[in-house]
Amino acid sequence: MKRILILAAAWASVALIGSSTSWADMRKGGVELGGYVYRADFDSDSNIDNDEGFGGRLGILFTERHEMEFAFEHLSTEDQFFGLDVDLDTFRIGYIYNFVPDSFVSPFITVGGGFQEAEIELFAEDETDPLAFGGGGVRFFIGNVFNFRLDGQFQVIFPDDDPDEALYDGILQAGVGWIIGGR
Repeated sequence: MKRILILAAAWASVALIGSSTSWADMRKGGVELGGYVYRADFDSDSNIDNDEGFGGRLGILFTERHEMEFAFEHLSTEDQFFGLDVDLDTFRIGYIYNFVPDSFVSPFITVGGGFQEAEIELFAEDETDPLAFGGGGVRFFIGNVFNFRLDGQFQVIFPDDDPDEALYDGILQAGVGWIIGGR
């Protein structure tokens, strides 16, 4: 009986949410604020351990479909030779195209660039390298302001500005966001 009541409550919740006309509202002139955690799968040539980090983002909606996003993320990991601490700080600027800006499920693609600063415990200097990225994801809206967001990105880092030494990393992100203002 308890299982039936739980299933009935879940079904009723989905029915109420599903019948709402107040889904995503990617508003022209709005701002999207968000935070996320991520998992990085680094190129084996980078010689650092795959690890998790965190970040934040700020998006500006020029229209419901077109957005510019600024993101900063931090990850602390270790090198694979001596176990030295490695801190990576990444800044990105990207373009986002929202396919279905007014739906409960709102897929998007993103492309952009930025830079990544690597600091290794043993060395006194940081190294900053340019990067390019592309990927996609989906937002799941709860109401017209709050969303859960999942992203997958592929990034290319150019150490010493040398395309022949490029490093190819995979990034998976999960986070939350809020759409503020607009129209």
